Amino acid sequence: MQFLEEEIRQVAEMVWDSVLGTPLVRSPEIPPPPDRVVSGWVHFTGAWEGAVTIECSAEFARTAAATMFGVDLANATPSDMQDAMGELTNMTGGNVKALLPEGCRLSLPTVVEGSAYTARVPGSELVTSVGFKCQGSPVVVRLLKKSENGKH
Repeated sequence: MQFLEEEIRQVAEMVWDSVLGTPLVRSPEIPPPPDRVVSGWVHFTGAWEGAVTIECSAEFARTAAATMFGVDLANATPSDMQDAMGELTNMTGGNVKALLPEGCRLSLPTVVEGSAYTARVPGSELVTSVGFKCQGSPVVVRLLKKSENGKH
């Protein structure tokens, strides 16, 4: 089992249920990225250094924004989608932070949207990756930790 895998699963399911009122269902495998992706990051500094990332389809981000902000799906703007993803990432990261050693700080969320891009947190290594489906769309939550040698 990966570091905090079960706890991350529980945190993500709780956040999705409380914020969106929709179940997040664990996938046995990490789903491939969709054509258009929305990714959110929050970083931990202090006693434990790393990041939580969440990746979903742009279609799901639009659905999440419509639900969170009470607007019609067609009226959810790219800014709404980014705000929704930022909030889901921030809430998930904040709950994961509670599982880490005391003295960690959490950054503001960063959100990126696009297709055919790669992103990484330099100096970190993947320690946990948990795949889900929500309303048929893939969602992946990853926990990264600062590498021992600071490079990766």
